[in-house]
Amino acid sequence: MSLSIRWRLTLWNTLGLTVMLLAFAALVYAMLGHALYEQIDRKLTGALGQLEHDARAVTEPDQRLRYWIDEWREHENLSAVAYDPDGNIRERTEELAADSIPRAPAVGGSERRLQDRIIPILGRQRVLEADLRLGDRPSTIVVMAPLEEVDHELRELRTVLLTAVPVVLLLSGGLGYVLARQALAPMERLRRSIEEISADRLDQRLPVTNTEDELGRLTQTSNAMIARLERSFAEIRRFTADASHELRTPLTAIRTEAEVALAKPMGLTEHQQLLGSILEECDRLTRLTDQLLALAREDAGAGRQAQEPVDLAALVGDVAETMRPLSEVKGLSLRVEPRETVWVRGDAARLREVFFNILDNGIKYTPEGGTVEVLIGCTGPEAVVTVRDTGVGIPAEHLPRVFDRFYRVDKARSRAEGRTGIRLSIAKTLVVAHGGRIEVTSTPGQGTICTVTLPNEPKVVVNSGVQL
Repeated sequence: MSLSIRWRLTLWNTLGLTVMLLAFAALVYAMLGHALYEQIDRKLTGALGQLEHDARAVTEPDQRLRYWIDEWREHENLSAVAYDPDGNIRERTEELAADSIPRAPAVGGSERRLQDRIIPILGRQRVLEADLRLGDRPSTIVVMAPLEEVDHELRELRTVLLTAVPVVLLLSGGLGYVLARQALAPMERLRRSIEEISADRLDQRLPVTNTEDELGRLTQTSNAMIARLERSFAEIRRFTADASHELRTPLTAIRTEAEVALAKPMGLTEHQQLLGSILEECDRLTRLTDQLLALAREDAGAGRQAQEPVDLAALVGDVAETMRPLSEVKGLSLRVEPRETVWVRGDAARLREVFFNILDNGIKYTPEGGTVEVLIGCTGPEAVVTVRDTGVGIPAEHLPRVFDRFYRVDKARSRAEGRTGIRLSIAKTLVVAHGGRIEVTSTPGQGTICTVTLPNEPKVVVNSGVQL
């Protein structure tokens, strides 16, 4: 089962606090245990040091040993047993029962040995073993301190920790839940606001309470996304309306001509004229649907695009030669500047369509006697193709929208010539798909300059007509 963010935050915070509290409790317990044991060890080593540094123990070893064992018992609550090298008891605390006397330790070594040991009747004891020489007689001294108080202190600490840690965790968990709920409350309000925004209400925006925190930045990003959606929906609506209008015009013409043909008897010549007009409208519909299909494929990324070296100069030159008869019919001068070999990587067929559309546009809007000039070259890592004409030009207010779909600068003239306003949009889409850009500058009455910039392909070696 998936938990909400509120519960996940609460659980993660509680888990983190649990780890920290357990680590802190373990540290406190270890430090207190270490301090208590260190206190006992100092008491044991201090007691043994008293005997070791007693100057009279050299001349009166037995008396001084007896003295100090009694002193340890009376003032320090320590028990002691002294063994001779044979393991026999030399002296001991009188109160020790026979069963409480520890076994004689192994003789040898100068190190003092501290350990915990369970002694019958006495219970847990901290035991210090050391080898000393009293006078001329070596002895092994065993001093014992009860660990009852240490165990009691540690037991009480464990009780406190085992009680306090769960209580603190419960309180912190509840507080964490409340804080998480409070912190995420704006998210719930944001969710409700987003639910109110639909395709018909994209003009609404989400309220931004604080632009500096994460939620404020998320809200600003969401508002920017809604604005993009609003623009996209507006473009889709405009595109749908324009496409419907463009499709309706030839369909209306076909319907009208068909109704005229059915309304009255006609001769063969009139029927042929009507059929020819219908075929023209069908051709117009075919071109329009082909263009719409090309745009849809490019938008969806479904069109297959070859990635191969293309001689851009040769390709543009071939397109210009194809368009030359059209320019000659209009009495235009179509010039292609002396070419240098320029290579790009892409789909030759699609690049051909780009420059066909640009040149066709330039020729259509350049009056008789004008000039259309094509320049091809390189600028650093980019290949640049410039198409300059001396046509009617484009007013400045129309330049930002010349690449919009179905947009016409001169609507009456474009419609009369059967133009749909899609060609430049297709050209831009194809150029962008090749990683390039297309720009238009124009001066009304003087002409238009269209510049296509594409990434330049490194030099391609041509050997025996084969590109390597």
